[in-house]
Amino acid sequence: MSESSTDLEVLIQRYLEDALTEAEAADLLALLQKTEPGAHELSQRLLQHLSMDAMLRESKAAMASVPELLPLPPLHKTKPRARFSLSTLASVAALAACIALGLNWLLVTEESRTEDDEATTNAVAVLARAVNLEWESAPHAPGSPLTPGWLRLRSGLAQIEFYQGARVTLEGPAAFRLVSSSEAFCSAGRLSAHVPPQAKGFRIDTPRGAIVDLGTDFGLDMNSPSAELHVFKGEVELHASGLPMKPLREGQAITLDQANRPLTASQAAFASLGQVDERTAESQREAFENWLVQSPLWNSDPSLLIRFDFQDRSDTRSLRNHAQQASNVPAGSIVGCDWTEGRWPGKRALEFRNVSDRVRLIVPGEYPALTLSAWIRVHGLDRAFNSLFMIEGYEDGAVHWQITREGKLRLGIAGRGGKPSRDHDTPPLFTPERFGQWVHLATVIDPTAQQVRHYMNGDLVASVPIAHLFPVRLGMAELGNWNDDGRRDRVAIRHFSGAMDEFMLFSRVLSDKELGQLAQVK
Repeated sequence: MSESSTDLEVLIQRYLEDALTEAEAADLLALLQKTEPGAHELSQRLLQHLSMDAMLRESKAAMASVPELLPLPPLHKTKPRARFSLSTLASVAALAACIALGLNWLLVTEESRTEDDEATTNAVAVLARAVNLEWESAPHAPGSPLTPGWLRLRSGLAQIEFYQGARVTLEGPAAFRLVSSSEAFCSAGRLSAHVPPQAKGFRIDTPRGAIVDLGTDFGLDMNSPSAELHVFKGEVELHASGLPMKPLREGQAITLDQANRPLTASQAAFASLGQVDERTAESQREAFENWLVQSPLWNSDPSLLIRFDFQDRSDTRSLRNHAQQASNVPAGSIVGCDWTEGRWPGKRALEFRNVSDRVRLIVPGEYPALTLSAWIRVHGLDRAFNSLFMIEGYEDGAVHWQITREGKLRLGIAGRGGKPSRDHDTPPLFTPERFGQWVHLATVIDPTAQQVRHYMNGDLVASVPIAHLFPVRLGMAELGNWNDDGRRDRVAIRHFSGAMDEFMLFSRVLSDKELGQLAQVK
């Protein structure tokens, strides 16, 4: 009998050659049964020597008979067999098969888990434009993905782009339900639709029948007493209840009542893309002018510590502080950021993209109450913490205003006087559907109510109790980034990925009405 070996490679080779001794078979079984660190690597080495396909095929037989999982090598009459018990080798074979089956299960499970954890969306369209919209249903900002459900407008104009390519311009008052990326239902409103070849078959159902587009432009007026369908270009199919399909071609129109009276198509009665562009530009000019009118009123607020409007000249590389009563708060210093367009044409913003991008500022003092306000556009949440406004370091009552990787708006307050630090979070607000949209954020520290309150676009999204009351500390700070005050050679990467076109900091609690006014200027 040859000398026993405890080297796994040697044992595996001898097993495959049917040359294991009794002692070596026991050693191989013992090595594979180990549970301490390193055993997993031994199992992987075993699998490298065994054919994965063969192992999987053999593992299917595990339910019937353990010895059949890995058939023993064929007997060679001219070669003396090693003397060891069949039960020992069968145990080795069974354990090897279980390892293969187990690792295969782990790989499949990991793949399934990756698929399950992957972000998904049920959106079918996007609100491309919005002009003077007043909503009856939940409001949507331009750029918002739209999921199946009702859009109800009191007035205004909404341009909806379906994921399959159709574009619908809807005028209020309207009731319009998204069904899928190629289908909708309209019970009220006036709309015009452009359906390119890629979206052929786009369908709009109404209480008076269905319209199937064959790649064309058409208008639908459900606010008319008789309801009217106008074909501007191409061809559509009208499927009225109880009636045969009726084709309509360019220049034709028809009422959708029982009479089905023929009409002449009139494109002038419906909003065109050019009209949408004109009305959008006019709405943006009005919003910008309104913001300019309101700005001096905010600048004169006695509690205002900082107001950066981002309308500074690019060659200065600084942001002027417009707070008239805060002469002790100097201008912010721009580091790395590039200038970009803000909420409207003519409105400037800073884009934060690289690890170096930031605005350095200093706000002396300690305050029992604060309100932070900013207009931002998030491009992505690539880091665990994405800075909006953060005091250097994190101690002695310093505040950190940031967005977490999970999309939560967070106000962290460092502990002081023996009191612990605490984070005050919202539920996840920033999903991929919100990326690229201008949104207004505000956070209030209210010592009277003992709350931290968070707002998005003027709406309260979270109220978090304050466990320990003490004045918060400001000081050296940064917009869009963070510095730990030189305490380490390497600093955690927490820069913001997005744009900002207004930042305000108050030493008091702004009311819900005031925050709504800040959020409505858009």
